[in-house]
Amino acid sequence: MTSTVIIADDHPVVVAGVETILKAHRYEVVARAHDTDTLFDALAEHPCDVVVTDYSMPEGSQPDGMPMIRRIRAARPDTGIVVLTMMSNPAILRSLLDMGVAAIFDKRTNLRDIPVAVHAADVGRSYLSPAIRRLFHEADCANGHDDATRLSPREVEVLRAFAQGHGLGDIAILMGRSFKTISRQKRSAMNKLGLANDAQLYQYLAGVRAGMLDDWSPAVEAAATLRFFGP
Repeated sequence: MTSTVIIADDHPVVVAGVETILKAHRYEVVARAHDTDTLFDALAEHPCDVVVTDYSMPEGSQPDGMPMIRRIRAARPDTGIVVLTMMSNPAILRSLLDMGVAAIFDKRTNLRDIPVAVHAADVGRSYLSPAIRRLFHEADCANGHDDATRLSPREVEVLRAFAQGHGLGDIAILMGRSFKTISRQKRSAMNKLGLANDAQLYQYLAGVRAGMLDDWSPAVEAAATLRFFGP
């Protein structure tokens, strides 16, 4: 039986390339989308086995990124998801896996390997592009042992307050610590999460708000589990 696929990417050439390769491997492409609006329209109209989607499609009126993936998973819990991306942030990539994404495909990789990712998603297995696997391996090696990479209670407090919109100076006053201490704890937490700057931190906090932070450890791939915003 032929497996059915929806392809979504804001670059038509990528959609065309993925479609050509998948058709050559006997997949049936039932819909194509170039933004979040057309993607969710396609999901409503066409049952499918696998969704191959870009992580970033900013042109639609509905959010892309983590909220988009979360909505796909809620709408189609039995559909395999392949995410196309050029991100190199291991914390966010781990979050995708935690949300139930089956395959992460580096868009800088030759598209000829996309059928492998789609097949994995179709049969309920996992697939990571070689570059993504290397990224995870390097991040884990850099972080060292689990005990060294688990966020401390004070780091959790600082990130939670930062996620709620407080600046470092305000956090220092609220917690009765020095600005230097709060800054050091924030930086330590970011290093453990594999985040290089505040822009990545903001992106991470926006994407992982649905979980729990306290037990974060790269070994259990729990980077998506933050409890910043309460119920």
